[in-house]
Amino acid sequence: MGTVGDLIRREDPLRLLEGLLTDAGQGRGSAAALTGSPGTGKSAVLRALSATAAEAGATVLGACATEAERGLPYGVVGQLLSGTAGGTGPPSGARDGRDADRPETLYEALRALAAHRPVVVTVDDVHHTDEPSARCLLFLCGRLAATGVLLVLAGRPSSTPSLPLAEVLRHPRCVPVPLSTLSEDGVAEFLGARPAGAMDAATARRLAPDWHRFTGGNPRLLHGVLADHRDCGPVRPARPVAGTAFRRAVVGCLRGAEPAVTRTAKALAVLADQVTLTLLARFLGVPERAVVPSLAALEATGLLDVGRLRHQGVSAAVLESLTAEESARLHARAARVLYDTGAEPPVVAGHLVAAQAARTADGGTGDAPSWAVPVLAEAARHAMPAGQARRAAEFLRTAHRLHDGGQRPDGMLTTLARAEWESDPASVIRHLPALERDLAALRPDDGRWAEAAALLLWHGRHDTVARGAAGAGDGTRAREVRTALAHLCPGRQGPAPAPDAVERVLESLVHTLAPPPSVAALLVALLYAGETDRAARWRELTGAAEPAGTTPARQAVAAATTAVLHVRTGSYDAGAGHAARALALLSPAAWGVAVGMPLAAAVRAATARQAHDEAARLLRVPVPDAMFRTRAGLHYLLARGGHLLAAGRARTALADFHACRDLLADWGERSRDGLDWRTPADRALRRLGDTPDDDPVAVLTRAERRVALLAAAGCTNRAIAAQLYVTPSTVEQHLTHVYRKLRVRSRGDLAKLAAVRAAGPADGAG
Repeated sequence: MGTVGDLIRREDPLRLLEGLLTDAGQGRGSAAALTGSPGTGKSAVLRALSATAAEAGATVLGACATEAERGLPYGVVGQLLSGTAGGTGPPSGARDGRDADRPETLYEALRALAAHRPVVVTVDDVHHTDEPSARCLLFLCGRLAATGVLLVLAGRPSSTPSLPLAEVLRHPRCVPVPLSTLSEDGVAEFLGARPAGAMDAATARRLAPDWHRFTGGNPRLLHGVLADHRDCGPVRPARPVAGTAFRRAVVGCLRGAEPAVTRTAKALAVLADQVTLTLLARFLGVPERAVVPSLAALEATGLLDVGRLRHQGVSAAVLESLTAEESARLHARAARVLYDTGAEPPVVAGHLVAAQAARTADGGTGDAPSWAVPVLAEAARHAMPAGQARRAAEFLRTAHRLHDGGQRPDGMLTTLARAEWESDPASVIRHLPALERDLAALRPDDGRWAEAAALLLWHGRHDTVARGAAGAGDGTRAREVRTALAHLCPGRQGPAPAPDAVERVLESLVHTLAPPPSVAALLVALLYAGETDRAARWRELTGAAEPAGTTPARQAVAAATTAVLHVRTGSYDAGAGHAARALALLSPAAWGVAVGMPLAAAVRAATARQAHDEAARLLRVPVPDAMFRTRAGLHYLLARGGHLLAAGRARTALADFHACRDLLADWGERSRDGLDWRTPADRALRRLGDTPDDDPVAVLTRAERRVALLAAAGCTNRAIAAQLYVTPSTVEQHLTHVYRKLRVRSRGDLAKLAAVRAAGPADGAG
């Protein structure tokens, strides 16, 4: 620290001490009590006085008391005597334990020194002085008048010293010299001083108000802010920054404060916005009147403003200084006090989360009170409708970690999975077995039942949801799940839902103000039923129903749905943009089986814009196998086939179109607008030199063709299974499909078709 900066607005205290030094030179000794809050510059004033005294030819003896040596008898006196001629330590009586009550030793040594020239004795942090040394200082203070000794004691203003030291500081010959924090003008002077701030006068004056509000005028905090300000170069912010140096300065101020003051600062940091005088007293376990002196001390230091820590930078510094064990204990204490005083569940839960996180960091666990888990669950229920899914997930994860005898509210894990889905749907994968159990245990009229179903659908557990929905009755939630399932995987709940049925479910979702993951499926159901205008209207309504600050998953679903809308209506550039945003918001694993929706839209848009390299890149994104048994997989196959056809790979494209045909056949649906595989399949056949009527074998999949060729050659089902490494039942299923598609009844008919059609197209089909 620069000396000039440390002594800003300290001219009057220094002038007073220098006057006492002059008196000491004339044989009139005296004492001074230099008091000030931590960081206000007491040590700097002592150094300046010592330098002035040495230049004037005085003998300067200094000591610094420390808390660690408070129990060391004559520790401070020993420091002082070690500087006297021939002095090597504490009085001899103190060294061997004899004459421990002889305080005159220090007085006699100093009197002998002062016979030749004035003596200046400084004791910094005098509030830590050991009791025997304090008695020596008291003895000296009462006899200074006839000596040339100036005794300067620097310490805290509101400390509670031992009786001898208290008598010293109250002695009639001890002149009080108080130091305070800097005013706004003092801060401006500090910033313009060299080598402290070294700013020009105009800049210093302009920055002074903000810097004064930020530091309370405490010189130590000002030095910290100044160091952080310089570290921000070359472009430095106009407002002060609470960086590393500032936080270190805050901790230094608290280290120099009384233990009660430090405890109060920690309590203020932990309680944060909830703090009141009554709550603070309950937290500390003391009467309210006992808290007031500590608050006054913090305010005098510059760390407090209107009963609270000055700003978040101060709070952060205090919290960072806590050990993991201390943080866990203080947050647990805050949770207990807030719970007992009827605070809102999210407030109490925040401290429970912090306490558990600190315990985990410390390698411990610790038991939680019986009320902790219900409070965390209730807090999560408050957070979800408010759009605070991340916070709700934190609450619920903590509830699962806490020891509660295995008793957790029903459906808590589903609520946790739903909250985690909002931020990262991939994190739900680990909960899928438990979600299946919840789907079986919860009642269908419970909202969490529908949430579990929607999350299972998202990750491809369609069979589980179909079984759960089959006996779920005809309530709103059950209809919602069945409608989404019927669209995603037709055939499990009957034919695809009619647009009116979809709209009824969407209407119930809008009224809940919390559309679940299945809302995208319902909107796309309208799209591919040819109801583009209705889908666009409902997209707008469901988007408006989402709370402010919507989560990444909701943003991704909204972007993907919008992409499908644009691509469906021919707005390919806009559709590509929305699809890219949807894929950027969530990883492929996070999308689950729904990844086919944004990918299909993106590939269709790229193909329409002849951006074939982009389409090929998108098709390299990994997708789950379960997707190909869903509606999303159907549209993905159509989009991929369209790209392959445009890229000149007609035979491979034809396989994708035929796969779409087979899916629709299995679902009992017919090709229609939005699900048209016939038109592109016909184009692919023409490019191969065939027509749809000329190429009956081309309608088969690769696996079906291989089985058909072997069967036409006279192989038995068992022989075919052995050759293709599949089961005989698989061969039988393939042959059933082959007979139906080719409209034949026997292996003989297959042999005739094989004779008409060479094996080449079958072998090369994709």
